[in-house]
Amino acid sequence: MRLPLAFAAAVALTTVTAAGASAQVAPSSGGTVAPGDPQIATVQCLTRCISATSGVVKSKIRILGSDLGSTKVVSFPRADGKTAKDKRPVIKPTGVVLSKIPKRAVTGPIRIADSFGQVRDSSLQFVVGTKAQLKAAQAAWTFPIKGPHNYGDAGARFGSARSGHSHQGQDVFAACGAPLVAAHSGTVKARGYQGSAGNYVVIDGAGVKEDHVYMHLRGPAKVSKKQSVTTGQFLGRVGDSGNASGCHLHFEIWKGRGWYTGGSPIDPFPSLKYWDSFS
Repeated sequence: MRLPLAFAAAVALTTVTAAGASAQVAPSSGGTVAPGDPQIATVQCLTRCISATSGVVKSKIRILGSDLGSTKVVSFPRADGKTAKDKRPVIKPTGVVLSKIPKRAVTGPIRIADSFGQVRDSSLQFVVGTKAQLKAAQAAWTFPIKGPHNYGDAGARFGSARSGHSHQGQDVFAACGAPLVAAHSGTVKARGYQGSAGNYVVIDGAGVKEDHVYMHLRGPAKVSKKQSVTTGQFLGRVGDSGNASGCHLHFEIWKGRGWYTGGSPIDPFPSLKYWDSFS
């Protein structure tokens, strides 16, 4: 008996296992097979961020997970129960999805839909805040150099090789004498001179459980140990004291218990770039 063409094509797309379950396969003439069920693992804010998981309308976000390479639409909840959609997400070769928060989006799970009709919501909510909250968050931080600057080459990055150790911060190059300011409020934890660091100052950041370290200042820091400082307060000037090639700021961030008191350094580059974007 001759089968109808539509039914024959459907049969060609399905292989029945011995247990009676079916699995989708490509037809013998070729074609595209739907990927696995997409999964969202993490949603991170990249620009105009209130925090790592909070932004505002027009913030750029990064969505990580599995089987996201065919994402077609990224949707956000709206207050009226409908969805606000970004119909032009960017899919990176790694499968990471970049999207922008559209108008009328509110706090809630983020939904992706792919070109195969598969839909998945994030398990955690992404917070959409206000412009006032964004302004307050940005006021709490600033870029530590006032004036033109650059980040150098790969050797200036965190983790690059040094004699007997790895680089624990990020070098930022600027004119000798450019003003240095506190990136965040806090209390001066240490201040002094050391052969490799030159003139340095360490600030225990207020409310953030991290220390901020500034090295190679042109002269002694203009603040004293145990002194309270505020965001943007003058600390000194860019220099090349200690073991430095050219005038630059060596900047470190230490998490946990802090700078050489049980904490550990982390890559400060993402934070510096973010502060740079609005300072």
